[in-house]
Amino acid sequence: MFKFLRSNAKFFYWIIAATFIAFIFVAWGMDVSGSRGAHRGGNAIGAVNGVEISAMAYDNAVRQVQASMRRNAPDRPITANQAAMAQDQAWQQLVRERIMLDEIQRLGLTVTDAEILQIFRESPPPEILQAFTDENGQPDLQAYQAALGNPDSGINWREVENYVRQNVPRQKLAQIITAGVTVSDDSVRELYVNQTGRVVAEYMGVALNDLAADYEPSDEEIQAYYQANGGLYQQGRRGLAKVAVWEVKASESDYAEVRDLALEIKRSIESGEQTFEAAAAVYSEDATADSGGDLGTFDRNRMVAPFTEAAFSLPVGQISDPIRTEFGYHLIEVLEQEKENGEVARVHARHILLKVEPSEETRDAIYQHVNEFRTAVNRTTFLTTAGEDSTCQVLTPRPFLEGRDIPGLAQSSAGGRFVFRAKIGAISPIYSTDQNLYVVLADGTEPAGPRPLEEVRGQVSMALKRERQRTEAEAKLSPAVGRVQMGETMAKVAADLGLLHAVTDTLSANANVPDVGYATPFNTVALRSEVGQMVPEVATTRGVFALKVLWKKPFDDADWAARRDQLRDLLLRQKQNQALEAWFAEREEAAKIEDWRDTLSL
Repeated sequence: MFKFLRSNAKFFYWIIAATFIAFIFVAWGMDVSGSRGAHRGGNAIGAVNGVEISAMAYDNAVRQVQASMRRNAPDRPITANQAAMAQDQAWQQLVRERIMLDEIQRLGLTVTDAEILQIFRESPPPEILQAFTDENGQPDLQAYQAALGNPDSGINWREVENYVRQNVPRQKLAQIITAGVTVSDDSVRELYVNQTGRVVAEYMGVALNDLAADYEPSDEEIQAYYQANGGLYQQGRRGLAKVAVWEVKASESDYAEVRDLALEIKRSIESGEQTFEAAAAVYSEDATADSGGDLGTFDRNRMVAPFTEAAFSLPVGQISDPIRTEFGYHLIEVLEQEKENGEVARVHARHILLKVEPSEETRDAIYQHVNEFRTAVNRTTFLTTAGEDSTCQVLTPRPFLEGRDIPGLAQSSAGGRFVFRAKIGAISPIYSTDQNLYVVLADGTEPAGPRPLEEVRGQVSMALKRERQRTEAEAKLSPAVGRVQMGETMAKVAADLGLLHAVTDTLSANANVPDVGYATPFNTVALRSEVGQMVPEVATTRGVFALKVLWKKPFDDADWAARRDQLRDLLLRQKQNQALEAWFAEREEAAKIEDWRDTLSL
C-alpha cells in the first residue's frame, strides 16, 4: 500500500501544486512569458516585474477558463460579462504564475532525481492515478505498479516526469507558505457539532417589526449616528464614464434575404414538394416546430397585430405571404375558423417562423462604422460626435463600482473595468454585449471612502429604528425571562405578556425557525446548550428571544472519532488556501504589474 494513501497532507499539496493558480503551464509547450527586461512587443499582453506575458499564453489561458465555464453550464452560451470575467481570471492566473516562479527561483527550490523516483513509488499525483482506477472509481494500485515498470504500458512517462518535475517546486513553495497554519481541536469539534447536532427547543420572544412602528429618527439623531458609524457606509472606488452604444441589428437586406427564403418555402409547400408540417420541423425557429407549427386556437388578443391581421383575414387552407413581425417572418396557414355573429372570432392556425439575424456583412459594416467613430474622436469631441450619429445612443451613467455593469447597459462589465485601468480621457477599444457594440470614454474615478449621508440616509434611519426596536424588545423580554427563571412555564408567561411562543421542530445549524430566521445565532446557541438550560437572550435580525433546550441528540463518540481527522483536514485545507490567497495578495501589491491588454486591442 502506498504511503500517499495514508497521508492527506501529501494529497493536499499535490492539489495545491496543480491548482496553485487554477491551472499550471507545464511541459506541453506553452510559454508563459518572454525574456526579462525585453522591450514591449506585439506578442506580449503585459509584464510582471519586467517579465513579459505572451499573447499566446493569455489566449490559451482564456480558452481554458471558458472551457471550464462551458463544462459547468453546457446548455448556456457564455455571456459578454462571463467572457470578460474569463479574461480577467486568465490574466490573474498568469500574473500569479509569474509571481510564483519568481519566488521559486529566489528560494532556489528544485527537485532531484531521487525525489522524482520517490514520488513515483510512494506519492504519485492524483491526476496520474486517474488513469488507473478500479470498477468503483478508486485508485488501482496494482495496475499503476504494473504500468510503472512496463515501457509498453501506453503511458508517456517522460511527459509525466516533466509534469512532476515542474510541480514539485510549487508543492514545496506551498508547504513553506502554509507551514504555520494549524487547526485547533475546539474548531474541529465545533464543525462536527454544526454538521451533526440536532436539538428541540422551546422559545419565546419579541419580533422587531411589532415595535416602534411610529418612531421616526430626527435629523440630529441621523447626523449623530452617521458620524459615529461612518465606517459602516463605505464605498469602493467608482468609475466615471461616457458611453456610445450601437445596436447590432439586422439590416433591410438581411430581412429581404429571409423573406426570399420564406417565399421559397411557401412555393415548395404549395407545389407539394413538402408538407407544411415537414417544413415547420426543418425551418421553423419556434417552439412549435416539433408539432408542425401548430399554435392551437386563439382569439384576436393573443398574437401581435400584424400576425393577428393576417391570420384572421386568411381563408382556411391558404398559406399567407411572409408576414413580418418583431420576431421575424411568418408563414401562416389557418386550419379552422370559429365565427360569432357572422364574424371570425377565433382561428386554429399553424405557422413557420424564420428569425432575422444580422448577417456577417451587416455585423462587419456596423463594426467598421463604430471603429471609424472610435478612431476619429477624443475626449473633447466624444459626446458631440456621438450625438450627431443617428444610429448611436449616448449614455452618461452615474458613478459605478469596478466589476459591475455600466449603469444603463447590461453585460458591460468589460467596458466598466476599462475605466479603472485607463487614464482620464482615454478612448476604449470596441466592446460588445449580447446585442450592442459600445465605446467608453474614461472620465476618471471617485476615491473610495464614506458614502455621502444623503445617499445612505434611509439606511441610517432604518438602523436607528432597529436599535430602538431592539432596546424595546429586550425591555419587553426581560421580565418574562425573570418569571420563567422563578419557575413559571414559558407558555404561560408568553401568553400573559403577549410574546411569541413556540417549540421548534428538530433543529439543525442551518434550519429555519418560524419568526426567528434561517441559520441564525439562535440555532448555534441551541446546539451548544444543554437540556434544560435557559438562554435568556439571543438576538437575530427578526427579533430577540429566550430559549430552553428540551431535547438534544446524544453526542456520538464513535462517529466523532471516525470523522475527526477528515474534518480537521477540511478545516486545514480551508486555512491553507486562505494563507495562499493572502500571500498572493501581498505579492501582487508589491509587484510591478503592467497590463497592456486594452492598448493592444485598439
